Amino acid sequence: MGYDIRGTPMWCDPAMIGEPFAHTYLLTLPTEPAARAVAGELAGRGHRLVAVRAVDPAGPGRPEFAGWWDVFSVFCDPFAGTVPPETAAVEAIARGHGGVCYGPGGGAESTVLRTFIRDGLVHELTAEEAERRRTPPAPPVPSRPAPPSAPPLRYRATPDEGAERAAVAERLTAGGHLDDEEVGDDAGEMVDALFDSVLHQGTCGPETAAAVPDLVALATDSRIGDRLRSWILVGLFVIATVGRRALNRPAVEPPEAAAARVAVSASMGRLTARWDQESDLVRFCLAALVAACPEDGAAVRAAIGDLRAAVPGTGREAALRLAEALADTDPPRIVAALRDIDADGSPYATPDQNGLRALMSLLTPELGRATVVDSRP
Repeated sequence: MGYDIRGTPMWCDPAMIGEPFAHTYLLTLPTEPAARAVAGELAGRGHRLVAVRAVDPAGPGRPEFAGWWDVFSVFCDPFAGTVPPETAAVEAIARGHGGVCYGPGGGAESTVLRTFIRDGLVHELTAEEAERRRTPPAPPVPSRPAPPSAPPLRYRATPDEGAERAAVAERLTAGGHLDDEEVGDDAGEMVDALFDSVLHQGTCGPETAAAVPDLVALATDSRIGDRLRSWILVGLFVIATVGRRALNRPAVEPPEAAAARVAVSASMGRLTARWDQESDLVRFCLAALVAACPEDGAAVRAAIGDLRAAVPGTGREAALRLAEALADTDPPRIVAALRDIDADGSPYATPDQNGLRALMSLLTPELGRATVVDSRP
C-alpha cells in the first residue's frame, strides 16, 4: 500500500480501494521516555498499532535526528478518504512532548495493518477495543471564515478501463515491479502496491529514484485515465518532496531522497507536455509538481497563474497562490500565502518546508471533490 507518513495527504484514492481506510502517523521525539509516553497516549486514543524505535542516523532517513526516537501508529478511520480530526490531537501530543508529527498517510485498512513494521511494537488493540477508545476531537475552529470553495475540478471518464489495467500491468511487469502471478484486476491497486514498495512508510531508498521512469511512463500513457493519472502525479509530488517537508529544523535531504527528487524533476518536460489537453484535475496536480520542481517546470509556470485567475476569492486560488510562490522560490510570498490559508507551520522550518507540507495537505481534498465529465473540460 502506498502512503507517506511525512506529509498530510496520501496518493491512494479511497474510491479505488473499496474497503475501510486507515491512517498512519510518525511522531519524532527527543528522548525514549517521551516517545513511550506518546505511544501510550496514542493507544489511549484508539490507535490500533503503535511502535517505538530509535532513529537510525545511518539509515536512509534523517541524520539531523540522531539520538531521537520515532513513534509509528495506525489509526483506523471511519470516515474513509478524509483527513481525520484526529490529526490535530496527534500534532498537539507531539508538540506537548517536544517533538514533531508527520502525517497522516494512509491506505486500505487491511493492507496498512498487514504491512506495518512491527519492530518495537508496544501497543496492539483489537478493532473492538480501538473503537471503544476512539473519541475524535472537535474540528479546530478557523481563525477566520473559510473562503468559498471553487467548483469541483473536472476530469474525463476513463475511456477503457481494460486498456488502463493492461497499461499498468505491462509497465509494472516490464519494470520488474510485479511478477505475472501478481498482476491484479484493479489498476489502482497495482499502482498503489508499487508506491508501497518504493516509498514504504515514507522511507526513500535507492529503489525510489529507479521507479520514477516507470511512474512517469504511466502518467503519460494515453491509456491511463485522468483519475488514476492524477493520483500518480500526487505520488510523484510525494517522492519529489519527501526529503524537504520536515517541520522541526532545516531538513537534511538524504542522498536517496535527493536522487528521487532529481529523477522527478528531470521528467517535468514529459509530464507537462500535454498541458493544453489535460483536464482541470490533472492540471491542478501538475501545478503542485511545478511547485516541487521549479526549475524544470518553468515552461508551464505562467499557466498556473491562469488557473488561479479562473477561481478568484476561493480556497483553490489561495492554494495556487502558494504553488506559485513555491515555484518562484520566493520566501516572503510563501509566508504570505501560508498566512492566507491559516497554515500552522513550524517556526523551526524554512518557508519552503512549511509551504510544501501545506500544499500537500491541500491536494487530497480537491481530488476528493473532483467530478467526472464525459467531454473535455
